[in-house]
Amino acid sequence: IWRISDLAPERVKKMADMSVLAVVRILAALHRSPVLAAYRGHPGLQQRLGRHCRVNLRSGLHYGWAIEGAVGTEFKIDPSYLSPNVSIAESVECAAG
Repeated sequence: IWRISDLAPERVKKMADMSVLAVVRILAALHRSPVLAAYRGHPGLQQRLGRHCRVNLRSGLHYGWAIEGAVGTEFKIDPSYLSPNVSIAESVECAAG
């Protein structure tokens, strides 16, 4: 277990910068995706969702401790994070939308 309070301030700043950069790269890849562009042009989806449908992604960044656990079945397992800090990140994400 590592704690952010044990890290030097420059290391904390670098981690924050890298986190923001990761979100920006994910958003850029999402908007450049040829697979999503092909789905967007599918006639069935256009009929159901309209011609100008786009995939949108929101995120909220916050740091702090969290407990990670696997939730699911033997066929599909998803990670789950439990912490008040996760709730803060969710609130930031909702406010951004």
